[in-house]
Amino acid sequence: YGQTGSGKTHTILGRLGQASDSSKAGEDVKRDDGLVMRSAKRLFRRIAGGGGGGEDGEAPGGADNASYAVSASFMEIYNAPGAVNECICDLLNPEAGNLQVRHSQKRGFFVSDLKEVPCVSASDVRTVLEIGVQNRRVGATQMNRDSSRSHALLTLRIDSERAPTEEEEGFGVGGSPVRRYGKICFVDLAGSERLKESLSEGNARKETQAINKSLFTLGKVISQLASGKNERHVPYRDSKLTQLLQESFGGGALCLMVTCISPAATYAEESMNSLNYAQKAMNIRNRPIVRLDEQQQLVFDLKHENAQMRRELELYRARFGALSPRGTALLGVTDVLGRSACPAGLGAPA
Repeated sequence: YGQTGSGKTHTILGRLGQASDSSKAGEDVKRDDGLVMRSAKRLFRRIAGGGGGGEDGEAPGGADNASYAVSASFMEIYNAPGAVNECICDLLNPEAGNLQVRHSQKRGFFVSDLKEVPCVSASDVRTVLEIGVQNRRVGATQMNRDSSRSHALLTLRIDSERAPTEEEEGFGVGGSPVRRYGKICFVDLAGSERLKESLSEGNARKETQAINKSLFTLGKVISQLASGKNERHVPYRDSKLTQLLQESFGGGALCLMVTCISPAATYAEESMNSLNYAQKAMNIRNRPIVRLDEQQQLVFDLKHENAQMRRELELYRARFGALSPRGTALLGVTDVLGRSACPAGLGAPA
Protein backbone atom coordinates (compact mmCIF):
# COMPACT_ATOMS: atom_id res chain seq x y z
CA TYR A 1 0.00 0.00 0.00
CA GLY A 2 1.09 3.59 -0.59
CA GLN A 3 0.60 6.62 -2.76
CA THR A 4 1.39 6.53 -6.46
CA GLY A 5 5.09 6.58 -7.30
CA SER A 6 6.23 5.33 -3.87
CA GLY A 7 7.69 2.05 -5.18
CA LYS A 8 4.96 -0.51 -4.50
CA THR A 9 5.22 -2.39 -7.80
CA HIS A 10 9.01 -2.51 -7.63
CA THR A 11 8.83 -3.83 -4.05
CA ILE A 12 6.47 -6.64 -5.03
CA LEU A 13 7.75 -7.55 -8.51
CA GLY A 14 11.33 -6.29 -8.50
CA ARG A 15 13.13 -5.78 -11.80
CA LEU A 16 11.84 -8.14 -14.46
CA GLY A 17 12.95 -8.74 -18.03
CA GLN A 18 16.42 -10.00 -17.10
CA ALA A 19 17.84 -13.08 -18.74
CA SER A 20 16.67 -16.12 -16.78
CA ASP A 21 19.25 -18.57 -15.48
CA SER A 22 18.10 -22.19 -15.36
CA SER A 23 21.15 -23.32 -13.37
CA LYS A 24 21.21 -23.69 -9.59
CA ALA A 25 22.65 -20.19 -9.31
CA GLY A 26 19.46 -18.92 -10.89
CA GLU A 27 17.56 -20.03 -7.78
CA ASP A 28 19.64 -17.77 -5.52
CA VAL A 29 18.10 -14.51 -4.33
CA LYS A 30 19.35 -11.50 -6.26
CA ARG A 31 19.41 -7.87 -5.24
CA ASP A 32 16.77 -6.83 -7.81
CA ASP A 33 14.32 -9.59 -6.86
CA GLY A 34 10.98 -8.43 -5.47
CA LEU A 35 8.96 -10.05 -2.72
CA VAL A 36 7.33 -12.49 -5.15
CA MET A 37 10.58 -13.93 -6.49
CA ARG A 38 12.26 -13.98 -3.08
CA SER A 39 9.29 -15.90 -1.66
CA ALA A 40 9.13 -18.26 -4.65
CA LYS A 41 12.83 -19.13 -4.41
CA ARG A 42 12.57 -19.79 -0.69
CA LEU A 43 9.43 -21.87 -1.25
CA PHE A 44 11.04 -24.18 -3.81
CA ARG A 45 14.20 -24.50 -1.66
CA ARG A 46 12.03 -25.69 1.22
CA ILE A 47 10.16 -28.10 -1.03
CA ALA A 48 13.46 -29.52 -2.28
CA GLY A 49 14.61 -29.95 1.34
CA GLY A 50 17.44 -27.45 1.09
CA GLY A 51 18.24 -24.32 2.98
CA GLY A 52 18.02 -25.82 6.48
CA GLY A 53 15.08 -25.81 8.82
CA GLY A 54 14.56 -22.06 8.82
CA GLU A 55 14.36 -19.62 11.71
CA ASP A 56 11.08 -21.04 13.00
CA GLY A 57 12.53 -24.48 13.57
CA GLU A 58 10.42 -26.19 10.91
CA ALA A 59 11.79 -29.18 9.11
CA PRO A 60 12.76 -28.74 5.46
CA GLY A 61 10.04 -29.50 2.95
CA GLY A 62 11.63 -32.73 1.74
CA ALA A 63 12.18 -34.14 5.23
CA ASP A 64 8.65 -35.51 5.60
CA ASN A 65 8.65 -37.33 2.21
CA ALA A 66 5.68 -35.25 1.08
CA SER A 67 4.86 -34.48 -2.53
CA TYR A 68 4.02 -30.91 -3.50
CA ALA A 69 2.17 -29.28 -6.40
CA VAL A 70 2.54 -25.54 -7.00
CA SER A 71 0.45 -23.46 -9.39
CA ALA A 72 0.19 -19.72 -10.07
CA SER A 73 -2.55 -17.34 -11.19
CA PHE A 74 -2.34 -13.63 -11.96
CA MET A 75 -5.23 -11.18 -12.25
CA GLU A 76 -6.03 -7.50 -11.95
CA ILE A 77 -9.01 -5.50 -10.67
CA TYR A 78 -9.62 -2.34 -12.68
CA ASN A 79 -12.29 0.15 -13.72
CA ALA A 80 -13.25 -0.31 -17.36
CA PRO A 81 -14.59 2.73 -19.29
CA GLY A 82 -18.36 2.86 -18.90
CA ALA A 83 -18.45 0.05 -16.32
CA VAL A 84 -20.39 0.64 -13.13
CA ASN A 85 -18.57 -1.93 -11.00
CA GLU A 86 -14.98 -3.14 -10.88
CA CYS A 87 -13.86 -5.56 -13.57
CA ILE A 88 -11.52 -8.53 -13.19
CA CYS A 89 -9.09 -9.48 -15.94
CA ASP A 90 -7.03 -12.68 -16.11
CA LEU A 91 -3.53 -11.40 -16.91
CA LEU A 92 -2.52 -14.87 -18.16
CA ASN A 93 -5.56 -15.08 -20.42
CA PRO A 94 -6.84 -11.55 -21.23
CA GLU A 95 -9.20 -12.88 -23.91
CA ALA A 96 -11.37 -14.44 -21.17
CA GLY A 97 -12.99 -11.04 -20.59
CA ASN A 98 -14.50 -9.81 -17.35
CA LEU A 99 -14.43 -12.62 -14.78
CA GLN A 100 -16.90 -12.94 -11.91
CA VAL A 101 -16.37 -13.31 -8.18
CA ARG A 102 -18.23 -16.30 -6.73
CA HIS A 103 -18.75 -17.50 -3.18
CA SER A 104 -19.00 -20.97 -1.72
CA GLN A 105 -19.05 -22.34 1.80
CA LYS A 106 -15.88 -24.34 1.16
CA ARG A 107 -13.73 -21.83 -0.74
CA GLY A 108 -15.13 -18.48 0.36
CA PHE A 109 -14.81 -15.77 -2.30
CA PHE A 110 -13.01 -16.83 -5.47
CA VAL A 111 -12.75 -15.85 -9.14
CA SER A 112 -14.33 -18.32 -11.53
CA ASP A 113 -12.59 -19.44 -14.74
CA LEU A 114 -9.25 -18.02 -13.61
CA LYS A 115 -6.31 -19.68 -15.37
CA GLU A 116 -3.77 -21.47 -13.16
CA VAL A 117 -0.34 -22.44 -14.47
CA PRO A 118 1.66 -25.32 -12.89
CA CYS A 119 5.06 -24.23 -11.59
CA VAL A 120 7.93 -26.60 -10.84
CA SER A 121 10.60 -23.98 -10.18
CA ALA A 122 11.07 -20.30 -9.38
CA SER A 123 11.84 -19.70 -13.06
CA ASP A 124 8.26 -20.71 -13.89
CA VAL A 125 6.97 -18.13 -11.40
CA ARG A 126 9.15 -15.46 -13.05
CA THR A 127 7.66 -16.39 -16.44
CA VAL A 128 4.15 -15.98 -15.04
CA LEU A 129 5.13 -12.57 -13.67
CA GLU A 130 6.60 -11.37 -16.95
CA ILE A 131 3.58 -12.47 -18.99
CA GLY A 132 1.14 -10.89 -16.57
CA VAL A 133 2.99 -7.58 -16.28
CA GLN A 134 2.90 -7.18 -20.07
CA ASN A 135 -0.91 -7.33 -19.97
CA ARG A 136 -1.41 -5.12 -16.91
CA ARG A 137 -2.93 -1.66 -17.28
CA VAL A 138 -0.55 1.23 -16.71
CA GLY A 139 -0.78 4.92 -17.52
CA ALA A 140 1.19 8.13 -17.21
CA THR A 141 0.15 10.84 -14.76
CA GLN A 142 1.74 14.05 -13.55
CA MET A 143 3.04 12.16 -10.49
CA ASN A 144 4.14 8.87 -12.04
CA ARG A 145 5.20 8.03 -15.58
CA ASP A 146 4.30 4.32 -15.21
CA SER A 147 1.39 4.45 -12.79
CA SER A 148 -0.47 1.18 -12.17
CA ARG A 149 -4.14 1.71 -12.96
CA SER A 150 -5.33 -1.51 -11.34
CA HIS A 151 -4.92 -3.74 -8.31
CA ALA A 152 -2.84 -6.82 -9.18
CA LEU A 153 -3.18 -10.14 -7.32
CA LEU A 154 -0.73 -12.99 -7.91
CA THR A 155 -1.57 -16.22 -6.09
CA LEU A 156 0.68 -19.24 -5.52
CA ARG A 157 -1.24 -22.36 -4.55
CA ILE A 158 0.66 -25.11 -2.72
CA ASP A 159 -0.96 -28.54 -2.33
CA SER A 160 0.85 -31.22 -0.34
CA GLU A 161 0.27 -34.93 0.16
CA ARG A 162 2.09 -37.24 2.57
CA ALA A 163 1.67 -40.49 4.47
CA PRO A 164 -0.13 -40.19 7.81
CA THR A 165 1.76 -40.37 11.10
CA GLU A 166 0.93 -42.92 13.81
CA GLU A 167 -1.01 -40.26 15.71
CA GLU A 168 -3.02 -39.35 12.62
CA GLU A 169 -3.77 -43.00 11.94
CA GLY A 170 -5.14 -43.18 15.46
CA PHE A 171 -7.51 -40.36 14.56
CA GLY A 172 -9.16 -42.54 11.96
CA VAL A 173 -7.32 -41.51 8.81
CA GLY A 174 -6.13 -45.05 8.16
CA GLY A 175 -3.63 -45.47 5.36
CA SER A 176 -5.01 -42.69 3.17
CA PRO A 177 -2.58 -39.82 2.52
CA VAL A 178 -2.94 -36.54 4.40
CA ARG A 179 -3.62 -33.62 2.06
CA ARG A 180 -3.07 -29.97 2.91
CA TYR A 181 -3.96 -26.92 0.86
CA GLY A 182 -2.31 -23.51 1.12
CA LYS A 183 -1.81 -20.36 -0.88
CA ILE A 184 0.25 -17.18 -0.86
CA CYS A 185 -1.45 -14.12 -2.29
CA PHE A 186 0.68 -11.13 -3.32
CA VAL A 187 -1.33 -7.92 -3.76
CA ASP A 188 0.02 -4.81 -5.48
CA LEU A 189 -2.56 -2.14 -4.75
CA ALA A 190 -2.95 0.78 -7.13
CA GLY A 191 -1.57 3.98 -5.64
CA SER A 192 -3.74 6.58 -4.00
CA GLU A 193 -3.45 10.01 -5.60
CA ARG A 194 -5.04 13.44 -5.49
CA LEU A 195 -6.64 14.78 -8.63
CA LYS A 196 -5.24 18.26 -8.08
CA GLU A 197 -1.72 16.82 -8.10
CA SER A 198 -2.05 14.07 -10.73
CA LEU A 199 -3.98 16.43 -13.10
CA SER A 200 -5.80 13.44 -14.59
CA GLU A 201 -8.43 14.14 -17.22
CA GLY A 202 -11.07 12.13 -19.06
CA ASN A 203 -10.90 8.37 -18.53
CA ALA A 204 -7.79 8.71 -16.35
CA ARG A 205 -9.77 10.93 -14.00
CA LYS A 206 -12.48 8.30 -13.65
CA GLU A 207 -9.80 5.65 -13.03
CA THR A 208 -8.33 7.75 -10.25
CA GLN A 209 -11.73 8.21 -8.63
CA ALA A 210 -12.43 4.45 -8.87
CA ILE A 211 -9.03 3.60 -7.36
CA ASN A 212 -9.52 6.01 -4.45
CA LYS A 213 -13.03 4.66 -3.86
CA SER A 214 -11.72 1.08 -3.81
CA LEU A 215 -8.97 1.98 -1.34
CA PHE A 216 -11.48 3.88 0.79
CA THR A 217 -13.69 0.76 0.93
CA LEU A 218 -10.69 -1.33 1.96
CA GLY A 219 -9.92 1.28 4.61
CA LYS A 220 -13.45 0.95 6.02
CA VAL A 221 -12.99 -2.81 6.35
CA ILE A 222 -9.63 -2.35 8.07
CA SER A 223 -11.04 0.28 10.45
CA GLN A 224 -13.99 -1.93 11.33
CA LEU A 225 -11.79 -4.94 12.06
CA ALA A 226 -9.20 -2.89 13.95
CA SER A 227 -11.87 -1.49 16.26
CA GLY A 228 -12.48 -4.98 17.65
CA LYS A 229 -16.27 -4.56 17.51
CA ASN A 230 -17.04 -7.89 15.88
CA GLU A 231 -20.78 -7.54 16.36
CA ARG A 232 -20.90 -4.81 13.73
CA HIS A 233 -21.23 -5.55 10.02
CA VAL A 234 -17.95 -5.69 8.07
CA PRO A 235 -18.55 -4.38 4.50
CA TYR A 236 -16.60 -7.05 2.60
CA ARG A 237 -19.17 -7.15 -0.21
CA ASP A 238 -18.87 -3.44 -1.00
CA SER A 239 -16.10 -4.12 -3.53
CA LYS A 240 -14.50 -7.07 -5.30
CA LEU A 241 -11.13 -6.20 -3.79
CA THR A 242 -12.37 -6.56 -0.21
CA GLN A 243 -14.20 -9.77 -1.11
CA LEU A 244 -11.00 -11.39 -2.39
CA LEU A 245 -8.99 -10.11 0.59
CA GLN A 246 -11.42 -11.38 3.23
CA GLU A 247 -9.08 -14.19 4.27
CA SER A 248 -6.18 -11.76 4.67
CA PHE A 249 -8.07 -9.24 6.81
CA GLY A 250 -9.80 -10.91 9.74
CA GLY A 251 -9.81 -14.38 8.18
CA GLY A 252 -7.84 -17.61 8.52
CA ALA A 253 -4.55 -16.45 6.98
CA LEU A 254 -1.41 -14.65 8.07
CA CYS A 255 -1.22 -11.13 6.65
CA LEU A 256 1.87 -9.00 6.02
CA MET A 257 1.24 -5.41 4.92
CA VAL A 258 4.10 -3.42 3.39
CA THR A 259 3.56 0.33 3.28
CA CYS A 260 5.64 2.36 0.83
CA ILE A 261 6.17 6.07 1.38
CA SER A 262 7.95 8.75 -0.63
CA PRO A 263 11.09 10.43 0.77
CA ALA A 264 10.02 13.76 -0.76
CA ALA A 265 8.93 16.39 1.76
CA THR A 266 6.24 17.49 -0.70
CA TYR A 267 4.34 14.25 -0.03
CA ALA A 268 4.77 14.25 3.76
CA GLU A 269 1.01 14.45 4.33
CA GLU A 270 0.35 11.49 2.03
CA SER A 271 3.12 9.53 3.74
CA MET A 272 1.51 10.14 7.15
CA ASN A 273 -1.86 9.00 5.79
CA SER A 274 -0.25 5.80 4.48
CA LEU A 275 1.38 5.09 7.84
CA ASN A 276 -1.91 5.69 9.67
CA TYR A 277 -3.56 3.27 7.22
CA ALA A 278 -0.97 0.63 8.08
CA GLN A 279 -1.22 1.34 11.81
CA LYS A 280 -4.89 0.39 11.74
CA ALA A 281 -4.07 -2.82 9.87
CA MET A 282 -1.63 -3.79 12.63
CA ASN A 283 -4.50 -3.95 15.12
CA ILE A 284 -6.35 -6.64 13.15
CA ARG A 285 -6.21 -10.11 14.72
CA ASN A 286 -6.38 -13.02 12.29
CA ARG A 287 -6.86 -16.68 13.24
CA PRO A 288 -4.60 -18.75 10.96
CA ILE A 289 -5.70 -22.33 10.36
CA VAL A 290 -4.28 -25.36 8.53
CA ARG A 291 -6.50 -26.35 5.62
CA LEU A 292 -6.91 -30.11 5.17
CA ASP A 293 -8.93 -32.29 2.87
CA GLU A 294 -12.62 -31.74 3.67
CA GLN A 295 -13.32 -35.36 4.64
CA GLN A 296 -10.14 -35.65 6.71
CA GLN A 297 -10.90 -32.36 8.42
CA LEU A 298 -14.30 -33.68 9.46
CA VAL A 299 -12.74 -36.89 10.84
CA PHE A 300 -10.08 -34.92 12.75
CA ASP A 301 -12.68 -32.57 14.24
CA LEU A 302 -14.93 -35.41 15.39
CA LYS A 303 -12.04 -37.42 16.85
CA HIS A 304 -10.69 -34.34 18.61
CA GLU A 305 -14.13 -33.59 20.07
CA ASN A 306 -14.47 -37.20 21.22
CA ALA A 307 -11.05 -37.14 22.89
CA GLN A 308 -11.91 -33.88 24.64
CA MET A 309 -15.18 -35.30 25.98
CA ARG A 310 -13.33 -38.40 27.27
CA ARG A 311 -10.88 -36.18 29.16
CA GLU A 312 -13.74 -34.25 30.70
CA LEU A 313 -15.42 -37.52 31.73
CA GLU A 314 -12.23 -38.77 33.38
CA LEU A 315 -11.89 -35.52 35.33
CA TYR A 316 -15.51 -35.83 36.44
CA ARG A 317 -14.94 -39.40 37.63
CA ALA A 318 -11.78 -38.42 39.50
CA ARG A 319 -13.66 -35.70 41.33
CA PHE A 320 -17.08 -37.24 41.96
CA GLY A 321 -16.50 -40.97 41.65
CA ALA A 322 -17.85 -43.61 39.30
CA LEU A 323 -21.26 -43.47 37.66
CA SER A 324 -24.06 -45.94 38.39
CA PRO A 325 -25.80 -47.72 35.49
CA ARG A 326 -28.56 -45.14 35.82
CA GLY A 327 -26.03 -42.34 35.23
CA THR A 328 -25.99 -41.03 38.83
CA ALA A 329 -22.74 -40.53 40.69
CA LEU A 330 -22.08 -42.77 43.75
CA LEU A 331 -20.54 -40.25 46.05
CA GLY A 332 -20.77 -41.78 49.50
CA VAL A 333 -20.97 -38.35 51.12
CA THR A 334 -21.53 -38.13 54.89
CA ASP A 335 -23.77 -35.34 56.10
CA VAL A 336 -23.24 -33.28 59.24
CA LEU A 337 -25.26 -35.75 61.34
CA GLY A 338 -22.96 -38.63 60.44
CA ARG A 339 -25.51 -40.41 58.26
CA SER A 340 -24.81 -41.47 54.72
CA ALA A 341 -26.29 -38.90 52.36
CA CYS A 342 -28.14 -40.36 49.43
CA PRO A 343 -27.72 -38.81 45.97
CA ALA A 344 -30.96 -37.94 44.24
CA GLY A 345 -32.65 -40.86 42.50
CA LEU A 346 -31.18 -43.70 44.64
CA GLY A 347 -33.95 -43.83 47.29
CA ALA A 348 -33.69 -43.39 51.05
CA PRO A 349 -30.72 -44.94 52.91
CA ALA A 350 -31.33 -48.15 54.80
